[in-house]
Amino acid sequence: MDQKYRGHGVGTALVNELIKGSEKAGYWSIYSATISINRASIALHKKCGFREIGYRERIAKDRFGEWQNTTLMEYRAS
Repeated sequence: MDQKYRGHGVGTALVNELIKGSEKAGYWSIYSATISINRASIALHKKCGFREIGYRERIAKDRFGEWQNTTLMEYRAS
């Protein structure tokens, strides 16, 4: 998300709606894989109840052609 739009709660609202919708549909877990250098996304996921469950090395290339790692995250319904 562009820097000027951060901090307004849009990302949090979207992730929370995803969680509510998935629980309503009967899902009890959600998984996410985020490029590890994207600390803002990882922080957002943690804020919404996700936890880090793993790490994959050199799984994807960024727009500059550099290999990046991904952080695996999970949300489990209570």
